[in-house]
Amino acid sequence: MSRPESQDPSPTASTPNGSGSGTEADIAQQRAELAATVGELTDRLDVPTRVKHAADERVEAVKNRPDLVAVAGAVLVAVVLVVVWRRRR
Repeated sequence: MSRPESQDPSPTASTPNGSGSGTEADIAQQRAELAATVGELTDRLDVPTRVKHAADERVEAVKNRPDLVAVAGAVLVAVVLVVVWRRRR
């Protein structure tokens, strides 16, 4: 997550009598990288949302496979018929 900092004092570095535009750009870039990292960590730690998204993806996958829905329906009907048949015996 962190990158090695260069220790090379360059003329673009902020000095008491120089402009700090290079350093300000570096700070802005580091802030953007830190914000992205914090955002990724927040997403990873939000378990309820991750579970909901995973469940939604699975539901969509099943909806796109009508053959699986048909097999599940047939198994359900078979189980109900077996239960009814065994109770009547």
